[in-house]
Amino acid sequence: MLDSYRAKVDSILTPIAQALGFLSPNTISIISLISAGLTGIFFYLNYLYLSLLFLIISALFDAVDGKLARIQGKSSKRGDFIDHSFDRFSDVFILLGFTFSRYANVDLGIFALIGVILTSYMGTQAQALGLNRLYAGIMGRADRLVLMVIFIALQIPIGIIVRFPFLTLTPTNLMLLIFGILGSATVVQRFYIIFKELR
Repeated sequence: MLDSYRAKVDSILTPIAQALGFLSPNTISIISLISAGLTGIFFYLNYLYLSLLFLIISALFDAVDGKLARIQGKSSKRGDFIDHSFDRFSDVFILLGFTFSRYANVDLGIFALIGVILTSYMGTQAQALGLNRLYAGIMGRADRLVLMVIFIALQIPIGIIVRFPFLTLTPTNLMLLIFGILGSATVVQRFYIIFKELR
């Protein structure tokens, strides 16, 4: 959904990428990955402020690594492979932290993780079949990262609303449910788009 605003966001990210020009694009990707791991760890340990901080760092560095590579003339297939691989690791690290925290139900976490991974798979599968990499859909990675920031910020003051035998009512569980439902819808949407373009 937010992919349609890519041009506007790029104008904001370009000066940030230029300011980080003393680092290599791969270093930026590594920092983003480590920050994602710390996001999940700190959320699991209930250090929500730290989790939110490292999520913002991870999202910001992930947004500028490719742009920095283009600015430095270092764009390559290897760099693209590293970027997309690290994105998937980051998704898993963060979602596992959410899933096994005190604020989530494991089944909702698994539902969200399936939706997220399959959404990304559909995007790269289009490229593997000779089409352009597919970013379209109801919920892409940028949408998820924005929602994560919002819901962690909500989780900090709200905590656990009520705990039922089968479900804990929290902002985190609501977020995971949204990821699962909209992720699954995006998978179907991307499948249809790819299927229509293939001959």
